[in-house]
Amino acid sequence: MDIKLTEKSQEVFDYVKANGKVSIEELTTATGRNARSVGANVTDLSKKGLAERVKEDVEGADKPVTYVVLTADGEAFAAA
Repeated sequence: MDIKLTEKSQEVFDYVKANGKVSIEELTTATGRNARSVGANVTDLSKKGLAERVKEDVEGADKPVTYVVLTADGEAFAAA
């Protein structure tokens, strides 16, 4: 796979690769960036087929929590 990632998309990708399923909120804390910026990176990774968003109901939360997980292609890219 010849996929190029921006520095910030790479940072998000590396964090998800290292930590598995992570919430957007966790990504914003880990990267020190806002949700809009992180969301743009997740969209970039999704368009490249490397990651996807998964919404899950969490007990005590008012609305579903959005998590980011690597796709099979993302796992393969991580190993490359």
